[in-house]
Amino acid sequence: MTGIALLLFYFSWAVSTVMTRQNSIPSEDNKSQVNALIPLWDMCNHTNGNISTDYNPDQDRCECLAVRKFTAGEQLFIFYGPRTNADLFIHNGFVYEENQHDYYPLNLGISQSDVLREKRLKILSKLNIDNIVFRLKRDAPPIDGYLLAFLRVFNMNEEQLNHWLSSERSDDLQYSDCALDTVLEKKTWTFLQTRMKLLLAAYKSTLEEDEKFIAEASASPNQILAVRLVATEKKILNCVLEYAEQYVKQ
Repeated sequence: MTGIALLLFYFSWAVSTVMTRQNSIPSEDNKSQVNALIPLWDMCNHTNGNISTDYNPDQDRCECLAVRKFTAGEQLFIFYGPRTNADLFIHNGFVYEENQHDYYPLNLGISQSDVLREKRLKILSKLNIDNIVFRLKRDAPPIDGYLLAFLRVFNMNEEQLNHWLSSERSDDLQYSDCALDTVLEKKTWTFLQTRMKLLLAAYKSTLEEDEKFIAEASASPNQILAVRLVATEKKILNCVLEYAEQYVKQ
């Protein structure tokens, strides 16, 4: 283009625009999938729901079904897919604060120096817990049974580990009403409470400060967007913290 400099910013914007708007459709010979751009779908913003877009081979066209009832003149939304806010931020350039599929990845593991490591791992193996990345959510409850079981096993003493190694009901560890020693339960929830406090303390600002920053709208759009993402993370951590504190107080 004469007289127009191809700046990296515009190139990156163009690539990102195309990469986030690709839709898979059958090739003409139906032997593979090819990417297509569907401009009409690009006009639709994201909302919670289920995938309602698909290719209709009988009509040789892509179709989009409404995720709910819309009235005349109302903005039409579609569901982009089960993506976290981090994914939406990176690939789509926005943060959806009411995202039902958002989660905070919590990394936990058994220390190599733990003298009871092998016994803990055996119980976790019985429970099919081999993933050390757990998902924290804002839903109720904000933690799943796998994380709850991991936390309990992580905080057990040797006698408790031996009991659950020989038990045929180790799956019960995934349930909140599992009958356990009160000291172990207290230790489990206190551990989760402390971990949430440490994660929140690692941020340079509080959630209240983030919300004030967003409300003032004096920064650049990109800065505000980044703070919105961080704020959603803190809301999840705060939700888990409050949940753990309820059990600590029992």
